[in-house]
Amino acid sequence: MRHRRGLKHIRVSFTGDHLTRYGGVFLLHRFFQQLPLRRLLGEGVRFSPRNNTYTIPEMLLALLYPTVLGRGRLDTTDLLRRNRVFRALTGLPAYPNPVTLRRFLRRLAVRGLGKLHRVHDSMLMQLWQRPKPPRRVIFDMDSTVLTLYGHQEQALIGYNPRKHGRPSYHPWVCFEAQTRDFWHGELRPGNVHTGHGTAELLAACFAQIPPPVRQIRVRADAGFFDRKVIAALEARRGKFVIVAKLTRPFKLLLPGLTYTEVRPGLEVAECSYPPHGCSRPYRFVVARKSLSEEETTQTKLFPLGR
Repeated sequence: MRHRRGLKHIRVSFTGDHLTRYGGVFLLHRFFQQLPLRRLLGEGVRFSPRNNTYTIPEMLLALLYPTVLGRGRLDTTDLLRRNRVFRALTGLPAYPNPVTLRRFLRRLAVRGLGKLHRVHDSMLMQLWQRPKPPRRVIFDMDSTVLTLYGHQEQALIGYNPRKHGRPSYHPWVCFEAQTRDFWHGELRPGNVHTGHGTAELLAACFAQIPPPVRQIRVRADAGFFDRKVIAALEARRGKFVIVAKLTRPFKLLLPGLTYTEVRPGLEVAECSYPPHGCSRPYRFVVARKSLSEEETTQTKLFPLGR
């Protein structure tokens, strides 16, 4: 539809010198005030800093804000240091430069990391039990690959599907599925296998479960398919869904199963099977789908005909 009358030439200009794309951080600042985060950090994380210009809570907030804003490197925080509106919104009197932040991180890793963990866990338990204490936890366990560029400590070459041959970290993380709260995690070198040390990490997750919880559910991918992990879960009477590794004996069972169609092109079956090293059989659920002509030639799934 054409408008015969109206403005033909519109000039758009911005004259607000104090506008900022970080305006939404004010809501985050108010949330931190309600916790109150600065006081909790000041009481829980104490050690002798080398820089007396900033307090420990101010330094921690100076690291937290850019993380929430998606700033992945300390060098990029220099933009925040020059943004007066950002400092006004966050309540920070000044913003430390990247060099100061790096020095603080080195001292924090040695003298304050354990204290920061305890503050996090204490706040998590207070928030997680509101409005009422839940009686069930659902843990989603996963690992990821963080590709590194430079000479970071413990950056080693391991499994890296995107950047083959690049040094990386291989962190292990656990989230509570109902609230999506970060429950526990550990930063590991890039050459560490997914399941390495998982039983110990599970024990750390279980140690934080509040007393009212009666049910434990765990979901994980094939990297956690290990008898030690299963034994640790069963010791706490936990239920689990773990993606199974397609070993050769297990593959031989798949063609003989009775499949039920869930929807066109997708079928499921189940069976009991004792994995290697386990004393009893477990329930396995198998899903298969029909492949198109393109998928038949390109798919990386385990094929049984089509």
